[in-house]
Amino acid sequence: MQKHILIIDDNKDLLMMLTAMLKTKGYIISVSENPENVKGLIKEINPDIILMDMLLSGADGRELCKEIKADTAIATIPLLMLSAYPQAVNDCMAAGADGFIEKPFDMKSLLDKLAAMHG
Repeated sequence: MQKHILIIDDNKDLLMMLTAMLKTKGYIISVSENPENVKGLIKEINPDIILMDMLLSGADGRELCKEIKADTAIATIPLLMLSAYPQAVNDCMAAGADGFIEKPFDMKSLLDKLAAMHG
């Protein structure tokens, strides 16, 4: 069964690259550049995994992560945070993220993390 990933990032180039790469690996991809109403979107599409940038225009991914993890309807969806700041790993994990990957990342390490998250 194909796994559905929701990618939340305000970098269009990264979204396009990730979408193309992950689709070739058999994932179904939804994207959002806008952090507004992210919880509503998550409930609507019910992804298997959420891939979210830590710094979004107009929002802090760590705060969004806390909100997602506080909502029992969607709290169990594995959430992988992306950041160009390796020192942010502790903040992201403290916010409730299920995993962290540093930008720039290589595709293999991202795929390995995704595979580990959905078992």
